[in-house]
Amino acid sequence: MTDLKGMTQMRLPTHTHRRTTLLSLHVTVLFLTLILASQTMAQATRLDAVSQESNGAPGVFLRMGVGSRAFGMGNAFTGVADDASAGYWNPAGLDYLSRSQFEFMNVQLPFDRTFNFVSGAVPINNVLTLGLSWVGLRISGIEGRSGNSATPEYFFGNSQNAFLVSLSKSLGSHLSLGGNLKIVRNTLDQDAATGLGFDAGLMLRLSNRISFGALVQDIGTDYRWQSGFTEGVPMTLRLGSSVEIYDGVLIAADVSKVTGLAPAFHLGAELRPAAVLPLRIGYSDNQLTGGLGFALPLSNHTLELNYGYASDRILNSDVHRVSLVFALGTKSRPRYEHPARFGTSKRTTRKRSMRQELRQMVSISARTLNVRSGPGTGYRKIAQVKRGQRFELLGNKGVWRKIRLRNGRTGWVHGRYLTEVD
Repeated sequence: MTDLKGMTQMRLPTHTHRRTTLLSLHVTVLFLTLILASQTMAQATRLDAVSQESNGAPGVFLRMGVGSRAFGMGNAFTGVADDASAGYWNPAGLDYLSRSQFEFMNVQLPFDRTFNFVSGAVPINNVLTLGLSWVGLRISGIEGRSGNSATPEYFFGNSQNAFLVSLSKSLGSHLSLGGNLKIVRNTLDQDAATGLGFDAGLMLRLSNRISFGALVQDIGTDYRWQSGFTEGVPMTLRLGSSVEIYDGVLIAADVSKVTGLAPAFHLGAELRPAAVLPLRIGYSDNQLTGGLGFALPLSNHTLELNYGYASDRILNSDVHRVSLVFALGTKSRPRYEHPARFGTSKRTTRKRSMRQELRQMVSISARTLNVRSGPGTGYRKIAQVKRGQRFELLGNKGVWRKIRLRNGRTGWVHGRYLTEVD
């Protein structure tokens, strides 16, 4: 949460001291991340052998990771989780979405495997966020034999699917909680299994640049086959952190632990030399990853194409992931605006139109920002706004800016975290 105590009178020495302190904190976190990286490299060989063992455990498709952005960042996404894929990586992160988002991914893998992911997240009246996701793995062309023969007698397929219903809610200005209800379905030749499970996550944001996340995945998830056999999906614990060390420079680190297996480590970074062109690199369990994206603004909406690259763990061949993300802005008329009544003169309509054209709009650049009743931190907090939301600028006083909220009320925010919108 961005809260600027005592910054109403912005003196240069105080500003410089605070920037120095913040930079020192970022360097410290980066140093700890580098230590984690060295430990990752030291255990790389052992973890690679362990990861091969986990390929045979039930529900392996639930641990493959989703989305091209997280894939390019080495699956270090538990402490980031700020887009539509958060329902999978950490449902608590859904609460920080400022507008509805939808993501689509389709990946063709070796051995006739197809991996799919579809997700959507919708904030509901700034109270909570609802998400729906589908993760699916399809394998076709499996050879079937009734005896010890070289020639297959028939071919069959395997389809594994998980449907996630996500809810996220903030508890105060720094903490949010989230959870998933997970329905799983597995079909293998003539047999089928269904099951139920849960995920639980939390997100702690120390500032608009530093966050920590935790996720317990597959709580009680199991498959109950029609043949009477039941198999449980191993539970996974994920811990992660992310630091935006400079504007447009994000680093992240995760550690994941599957029940009965040794921990795996993940590192990732995202660099945005331009706002519409993110570049990514990562390290995931003895494997380098990378990727990039391209964001295309469409009026109040955004269309982003993301690409991720790594190697397939079975054949050691190249894997290319492409996903499409839609971020939908709101175009509904604010409550304080009213349409022109019948009989309004053209002159009045023209003046009103000119006033609307002259309105200065600003966008929030901080992840979360306090709105106060007056120009200073001594005034009462009346609302919170999130990154990407746009408001009309009404005035200024020192470093503080007066904006009009969507419910018609007015409030004050610090100008450092606003950007002008054409």
